[in-house]
Amino acid sequence: MKKGVCAGVTLVELLVAMTVASIIGTMILQMVIDFQSRILIEISRNDLQDRAERLIRFLASDIRDAAFLLGPVPQVAGGTSLALVHDSLTGDPMEFLPFSILADDHSDDDDRLTIVKAVSFAPALRLAQPVIAGEADLVLNRRPNRSPGSTRELQPGPEAINHLVLASHRLCYAVQLAGQSLQLAQPLVENIPVGTEVLGVRAYSYQLDPFTTSNRLRRDDFTSRAILDDAVDGMQFEYLLGDGSLTHQPARPQDVRGVRISLLVRDLRPDRNYTNETVYKLGNRSYGPFRDHYRRSLVSELVEVKNHGL
Repeated sequence: MKKGVCAGVTLVELLVAMTVASIIGTMILQMVIDFQSRILIEISRNDLQDRAERLIRFLASDIRDAAFLLGPVPQVAGGTSLALVHDSLTGDPMEFLPFSILADDHSDDDDRLTIVKAVSFAPALRLAQPVIAGEADLVLNRRPNRSPGSTRELQPGPEAINHLVLASHRLCYAVQLAGQSLQLAQPLVENIPVGTEVLGVRAYSYQLDPFTTSNRLRRDDFTSRAILDDAVDGMQFEYLLGDGSLTHQPARPQDVRGVRISLLVRDLRPDRNYTNETVYKLGNRSYGPFRDHYRRSLVSELVEVKNHGL
């Protein structure tokens, strides 16, 4: 009688199979890790570019409206210069704003820019009754908002938000009493019809402040200092004049017809396989080489300031 044949694998065959499977598994795992790494790098690049483009679009939209309803030189009724209390700075200093575009060029540092313009409220503030020249009391269609912070609409002085402008002419008026019956510090110089929109005079300043390994981009509206982004390595402004030339510091701010904004935005996450050796040219200053593992995006846009020449 024949013995039965025992079917199976030897220990050596099992070890060989396990070794082959382990090698194949390691190769596949490494391919998956590399693929995921490339995907994350691509996502990071796209996120960096999106952030940079969103920032410059925001600044461009804001700066494009500089001088709205005010012209290049804001005029206060009574002949005084426009001055706003800078509530967001220590000591609440008074700042004089003789122009709607105030350039602050630094060849060895980041630029700063302050703009002045009129802003509408939502819902709009309008005159509920007509006003004749020489009067200083306005009756509004609603009471101005008095919420804390920068959402306040009109306040009596001294405040950063204590001036208004009427849509029918470009003179600024200081506010003495802010309620549904609004009292001005100066009498109106012309008749104002019912339904005329009342807008607030606002100043906005853009600057970079040091923060960890990069800079914070801030928008200061003289009542609060909002953070727009935590990783901006450079900011420069250039000014297009009426004769078509570009300058870094206009001698006559009223001649500015456009502003070129340049931002150097840094990635939020480092890439250990990347070393940044690039030298970036923004305006009249060079940035880098940083020799770190962060990618950066340089974005620039020339914005026409359409209200500034009026």
